[in-house]
Amino acid sequence: MAKKTITESSIKKGYMDYLLEEGKKPETVRVFTKYFKISDEDFFKHFGSLKNIEKSIWEGYYHQTLKVVMNDPEFEEMDGREKHLSFLYTFMEIVKSDRSFILYRLEGKKPHELPSELQQTQKIITQSDIDWAKTFEFLPNKAQDATQSAYKRVLWSHTIATLFFWVKDDSANGADTDVFIEKSTRTAFDIGELPALDSIIDLSKFFLQKMGFSKAPV
Repeated sequence: MAKKTITESSIKKGYMDYLLEEGKKPETVRVFTKYFKISDEDFFKHFGSLKNIEKSIWEGYYHQTLKVVMNDPEFEEMDGREKHLSFLYTFMEIVKSDRSFILYRLEGKKPHELPSELQQTQKIITQSDIDWAKTFEFLPNKAQDATQSAYKRVLWSHTIATLFFWVKDDSANGADTDVFIEKSTRTAFDIGELPALDSIIDLSKFFLQKMGFSKAPV
């Protein structure tokens, strides 16, 4: 029998399977390796601890998304709003295959109850060289730098909000999530501009309808 090939990806998949089948995190590395039928040595070749597996899962979604959009030859020609839309749509496409895992980790939680491993992904965005974070050109240069850094945190929070919306979305093929992405991105990039109020009203109408308080078309 051929020896089982152990990779970082296969360990992450095994960890997600453990969570979904056992309904809890493995208590020790030995519990996990026994379940996954590998040696502790094979595990430690790829991860220093169980906690690092989940950290790698969440960070992997971001790194993979950035890699895909940055390799798109049309990406550089997009404006900031289009780049963020491309980022979000790519991100959501990547996480789709792990929906059961994400539901397990986020369903029933509120944004302030994020797993710490997901919370740490903010560093990937805030410390990256992404060039679509909004700049407020009417501010002095130093203030522009500070607001752009803060705006990167807004974009990270927007990604998390989209993830939470998707977790609760029971529409066919996530159609409501697509609408949310479009409307909320328009609102995020209208901050500080004249159309902001219209964008906020439009997004509010969408939420009211989804919560059953309004039947008006959005």
